[in-house]
Amino acid sequence: MTSLLVIVILVLLAVALWQLTKIFDLTQVGANINDSGVANDKDNNLQGYLMFGFLAFLYIFTIYGLFTWSHLILSVPASAHGGQVDNLMNTTWVLLFIVQAVTQVLLYYFTFKYRGREGQKALYFADNDKLEFVWSVIPAIVLAGLILYGLYAWTNIMFVDEDEDVMVVEVYAKQFAWEIRYSGKDNVLGKANVRYIDGPNTMGVDLNDPNAQDDVSATELHLCAGWR
Repeated sequence: MTSLLVIVILVLLAVALWQLTKIFDLTQVGANINDSGVANDKDNNLQGYLMFGFLAFLYIFTIYGLFTWSHLILSVPASAHGGQVDNLMNTTWVLLFIVQAVTQVLLYYFTFKYRGREGQKALYFADNDKLEFVWSVIPAIVLAGLILYGLYAWTNIMFVDEDEDVMVVEVYAKQFAWEIRYSGKDNVLGKANVRYIDGPNTMGVDLNDPNAQDDVSATELHLCAGWR
């Protein structure tokens, strides 16, 4: 709530400063004011420098946010596989930060370098196969790497060694709650299907399945040592 209030205040201050600037322009009697609706060199230079100002603000705020709120993003993993998920997330953030840092600098630099000038006609071309190939292949390679890394992490998380003494538990994630189904003494979950969801059978368990007879439902997950 506090962050939202700060953002609202900053927006209102920006609007107020913009209005004051307009009032100041209107009060300049005899000043050389461009009211033709066409930007001149002075206007273009001003917009170019404002671009650099916004770029500086963007990076200052980003660095400030990293030092101020980074501890709120990922806490200590609560499971053995949590570290792999955190590594995947951190890798994604690092890649995004590098791409954002490079592309934003280039965007604002070229906006300033090729700003409008009186008497100069803009040069443009409809397409460039080489550039289109480069900016299509590089993101494809990066995304493919992230997907492969994600599949690797997912395989490690979901892999269960049949020789290990494991407890089979099914967890349903709901909007504001969790529902857990323990596999019982046989350590085998009974079949379930959404068609069986009715009344108290909120998990759609097939009550005619012999493996489901000892299944136990709960709203809290407890993994006890020596459960056998």
